[in-house]
Amino acid sequence: MTKDTLDDLFAAARVTSPAPPNSLSERVLADALAHQAHAAVAVPLRAPSPARVGLWAWMRAALGGGGAMAGMVAATLGGFYIGFAAPVETAFLGAALGIEMTEIEMMPGLDALLEEVP
Repeated sequence: MTKDTLDDLFAAARVTSPAPPNSLSERVLADALAHQAHAAVAVPLRAPSPARVGLWAWMRAALGGGGAMAGMVAATLGGFYIGFAAPVETAFLGAALGIEMTEIEMMPGLDALLEEVP
């Protein structure tokens, strides 16, 4: 089959489209009318009562659910642990990698504040 033959087949299909049989259209319309009769029953609408949402429920919904909130709590606790506990000195990592490490005191103690200035 060549490209021209295939193009001719597609052109012929575009020109003539088969019509559905009359029995199919009649069955579809009868089914639609049968369903419309059931939908005509009026259902009384009731406004939803305003529910109080607690702080934790609001936060859980705002953050994306319980799993996301648990992940954020775990990351926060991990950050506090690393920041305050200072679990390991990093000087040995620098020595192992051959990098000279310097220490910067980001949170000085209270000694500097308690010294008397002459």
